[in-house]
Amino acid sequence: MSDDFPTQDAAKRPRRWPKVLLAVSLVMNLLVLGAITGAHLRDGRAPGGPGFDRTALHSTGFAPFFAALPHEARGEIGEALRRRGEAARPDRAALEAEFARIIAALKAEPFERAALETVMAAQQARVSARVEAGRAALLDVLAGMSPAERSAFAERMEDRMARGDRKR
Repeated sequence: MSDDFPTQDAAKRPRRWPKVLLAVSLVMNLLVLGAITGAHLRDGRAPGGPGFDRTALHSTGFAPFFAALPHEARGEIGEALRRRGEAARPDRAALEAEFARIIAALKAEPFERAALETVMAAQQARVSARVEAGRAALLDVLAGMSPAERSAFAERMEDRMARGDRKR
């Protein structure tokens, strides 16, 4: 009969699962916090944050330059682009409108190549303005560097390019 009821010692023993659950929860929270903090510190701002477009950086060919720049110089370029205003900022509304016009031109019967070409030319002009703003900001920062800073920058670019060739 004593097997049917827990003994007094078993009833006083604390359960382990709440402590395990608490430990697992704490570890998960720390991992999420670490991932967010790491992403923020990696680029100086959160991915997708205002003013930072990693895809555009790579597609315009500025990635090797940006990667070799000191952190402070990256901030200077960001500030210069913000001062330049609309030409340097992606216009999401205009992009959506252009894609809507592209889709309409593609679906139109009969197909009108000239209509599609007009929309694509406007899109290209806007992208070119952004690339030009980035190029001008980069040149301003490089022109403001001392000869020693420019030399160190060139060496960092050279190292990054050599590493990129080895990865291929």
